[in-house]
Amino acid sequence: MKKYKSKLTNQIIITLIICFLLYPFSNFACTTVSAIARNGHVWNANNEDGPKGIANFLNVFPKLDNTKYGYFTLSYMSPRNGTGGSIQGGMNEAGLTFDFDAIDWVEDFDPSNRKVFPSGNDAILPHILANMSTVEEVIAFFTTYWFQNGFRGAQMHVADRNGRFAIISASGIQLVEKGENLVSTNFDICGKEDGSSCWRYPIAKAKLAEYGASLATMMDICRATSQKTGGTMYSNIQNLSTGEVWLFSQHNPGITVHTNIHEMLRKGQKSYTFNDLKSLIEERPITQWTEPHSAKLAKEEINQFSGVYHNYYIGKIIVEEKENTIVLTFEDGMSLPLIPSSTNIFYLPKERVKVEFEHDDERDKMAIKLYEDNYWSFTAWDNSSQSNN
Repeated sequence: MKKYKSKLTNQIIITLIICFLLYPFSNFACTTVSAIARNGHVWNANNEDGPKGIANFLNVFPKLDNTKYGYFTLSYMSPRNGTGGSIQGGMNEAGLTFDFDAIDWVEDFDPSNRKVFPSGNDAILPHILANMSTVEEVIAFFTTYWFQNGFRGAQMHVADRNGRFAIISASGIQLVEKGENLVSTNFDICGKEDGSSCWRYPIAKAKLAEYGASLATMMDICRATSQKTGGTMYSNIQNLSTGEVWLFSQHNPGITVHTNIHEMLRKGQKSYTFNDLKSLIEERPITQWTEPHSAKLAKEEINQFSGVYHNYYIGKIIVEEKENTIVLTFEDGMSLPLIPSSTNIFYLPKERVKVEFEHDDERDKMAIKLYEDNYWSFTAWDNSSQSNN
């Protein structure tokens, strides 16, 4: 799982995202499984664990004139984070897929021993998905190039349609023997750490050994290794032989969507929110961003939202009334003055950003929700007196 500083536009939402995505690869748990069924089909599954209150997106990129394959990526907080170094995972139409497991920082590795990719860090993961079809190609790439900054606190789990699986990390590169399965969680495989230290690893291994690879087995593994309290954000299962994809998420409880990468690509470049997984298979009306109308609120109406809000991923957000409006101040000192639109909705003028305040009945706290381009991005909770995730 990863996040590299981006050099995109200077829009304020991008500035906001950059401010909190400073360190390569986030320290959240994952379970990734690749295996070959008795009929030869190649299966891959992943549980993406992460902080509560953060949106997830699936982003589709059809083949271009100068690339070989179309692909999709998975991202946190914004579809924009599915275009560069902040990609959380992905798959292309050739049947190549990857995801990441957080591991302890690898000290004895010097990135300067590898070449810097000419197009920069943010181009590495899109380049792999757009131009490679085999695990061997990915291995060859990382024996030559490396991220100029980072990729030392995670391992990359790679699988392809041919049934070849590998782990790539700063500790080394390990290509699994042909025909063997690969399970990775949050221990350093190439660094020879003991897999039994992670409770999810033996569960996945045992289920594969007993039942063999299949959709039912992959579903079972994802559910059995889900972090019930720690936060499994979403699960993705792929049949790399057929291009089929299954998705389910805590954002859309009880919903499992079955689709195909070729069908996704046929619909063109588009991002889908995990808040509405069925939008992958059902048409949705196109919603254009329109800047909300401004409204005048009394000082006491605005003051009811003042406080110190918190999200584990974003950090602390101070909400204050200043000059009859709301000002958000983040941990790095950046402040965003918002304009009232209604009693509980504010917006950032000339930007596609809306902020909504509402009471979270489950937590019995006031919550602040930020939306970019009509997509929910993240939620933080009023936490003036105690720590909260």
